[in-house]
Amino acid sequence: MQVIQRISPLLLTLSLLLLFQGCSAPVTKPDVEPEKEAVILRQQADSLIEAKSFAAAAVLIESLARDSLPPRREDLLLEAAETWAKAGNWEKSESLTNEIRSPDSDAEFILRLRMLQAERLLQLGQVDQALDLMQPPPGPESSLGLRQRFHKNVAESFRLVGNLLESARELGELDMLLLDPERRLKNQAMLIQTLSAMTDTALALLQPDPPGTLGGWMDLARIVKNRGDDPAVVETRLDAWREEYQNHPALPSLLIGYFDQDKSLLEQVSHIAILLPRTGPYAKVAAAARDGFMSAWYQRPANNRPELRFYDSSDPTKIIDIYQLAVDQGAKMAVGPISKAALKALLQKESFEIPLLALNRTNGEPHPSTNFYQFGLSPEDEAEQVAERAWLDGFGNALVLTPTGSWGDRIYESFRERWESLGGRAIEQQSYIAKENDFSAPIRKLLNIDESNARKQAVQQILGESLEYEPRRRADADFIFLAARPQKARQLRPQLQFHHAGDLPVYATSHIFSGKQAQEKDKDIGNIKFVDIPWLLEDDHQQPLSRSSLAKLLPGVKERYTRLYAMGIDAFNLLPHLQQLSDQPGLTQDGKTGNLYIDTSNRLHRQLAWAEMANGKVRISGFAPRMEVPENTPSSNQPIQGLPDESTAIATDNLPQETVETSVTPSEPPQRP
Repeated sequence: MQVIQRISPLLLTLSLLLLFQGCSAPVTKPDVEPEKEAVILRQQADSLIEAKSFAAAAVLIESLARDSLPPRREDLLLEAAETWAKAGNWEKSESLTNEIRSPDSDAEFILRLRMLQAERLLQLGQVDQALDLMQPPPGPESSLGLRQRFHKNVAESFRLVGNLLESARELGELDMLLLDPERRLKNQAMLIQTLSAMTDTALALLQPDPPGTLGGWMDLARIVKNRGDDPAVVETRLDAWREEYQNHPALPSLLIGYFDQDKSLLEQVSHIAILLPRTGPYAKVAAAARDGFMSAWYQRPANNRPELRFYDSSDPTKIIDIYQLAVDQGAKMAVGPISKAALKALLQKESFEIPLLALNRTNGEPHPSTNFYQFGLSPEDEAEQVAERAWLDGFGNALVLTPTGSWGDRIYESFRERWESLGGRAIEQQSYIAKENDFSAPIRKLLNIDESNARKQAVQQILGESLEYEPRRRADADFIFLAARPQKARQLRPQLQFHHAGDLPVYATSHIFSGKQAQEKDKDIGNIKFVDIPWLLEDDHQQPLSRSSLAKLLPGVKERYTRLYAMGIDAFNLLPHLQQLSDQPGLTQDGKTGNLYIDTSNRLHRQLAWAEMANGKVRISGFAPRMEVPENTPSSNQPIQGLPDESTAIATDNLPQETVETSVTPSEPPQRP
């Protein structure tokens, strides 16, 4: 083997990188010309990019830039910054960007630089600034890749602020520029998912005239949203869509992916075990979830309904035996349990023979089994989405007002952790005692009114005379995050206004809304934004399983449990799609409780609807954007919304105990009395 007498710095860099990559460096000649060295590094960088080893490629490209002269140097620095961004190292990308001295005459270069800077702003949640930076858009003379990048970034910008229609429109523009079939398929799937996050009412009202390509996407999204219905009905709708939109750009493989796979999945769910308690503190809420589940089951034609068997899981210590009994009796999937104690007991099981959808969330580390899924209406999820919405609205300093006790503490901690992970500051938090009616003390502390009064007293003592003085609230707050039940919200909001906080925006969880329009009662709440399940907010009278149709199907339904009925409906419709959602992290399932997706721990999360309450009237205003949660952000692990903590007794609120039939039967499910 020839001994290398001299190795240039560039080749030394290449050799070290190959060593770190676990590769053996190629033998090189001792006196390679710099031009040839650059060619070798360029080829190696291109190979690394193709292999998606972006960090290693960025190092090579940066090395090439250091040994180049302008304008070549600037072009390579920009490419290195773009490659660092692909590697997720935005700090390094920004550092290189700051070194660039862009040539004024090169329009393409300037557009690329602005695009990268806009992408950095999107990472920081500064959407308005990113959109401004991307204007004017690249013209037809710009490269195809730059135009594709522009529409992708604008689509993401609109998605982040909840403008889903404009986001879908941009994805449609991007679709016409994509040449690779695989990239087109992924983009079209994202387009459908984006539109599916809109309510049916919004899709109908915003339909363009004539519908055109975008209208075709919107109609297809409406079919996708209801693909859990009878497969024969879905196929009829799809045939009608194909007839109306014969020249639509939707790829055949897109429709196969959404519908043909669904049909095969539905056929697999032939026998479902329902593991819910008949007695105890969870009996009422379990009955509500069960009734929602049954309502969805009844929507299927009689010859296409899976077999259901009901098992009483009132005793959490027997839940493993009950699950095993269901497996032995032929169940293909299981739903439940709903109590946290039963769920903890199930965690002792190392593996699950059939998929189980638990109607609650676990503490601690997630269960490793691929067949174990967790679905809950967690108030902590809502608090996190409030933080994301306020951040995207441009706020930085939050005041937090929550009730005393574990419920309020959990909501505050979830909000604070997410808010601070985004870069916001919770500058003050106060707790109020929900049993009281006068909340002036915690509100004054929240707004620093006490300090303002103290300053007044100090000045009066110095001057020795009484002063005309209007107390002032703190001036560094951008908004208030409020957690309160409807009755307390009606008392808290006027008291906030009395203490000079009427001009501060207020954001809240779903708990401020009773679930039905009550303009006279809610007019004192004033203007407020809150998240809630779409089923309570959209006008869905024409849709299957609307609230009005459920009331006719189950005349005894209690409004208090509306969200749990919706959860039961979603549980039934989720079953065929659990594995599909788990395998495809970007995929969502339209549901009554929100747009549902699964994280890497098989926990289901919900994109909720945003609503505004003004003068007592509630109207839906869009969906909470889906933002990535940092890996170190703790996931919610508390009981589902509406359930009691197991350390406390359930309040019966004078409602009659509902009868829950739980006998093991292979045929018709139980009827409500």
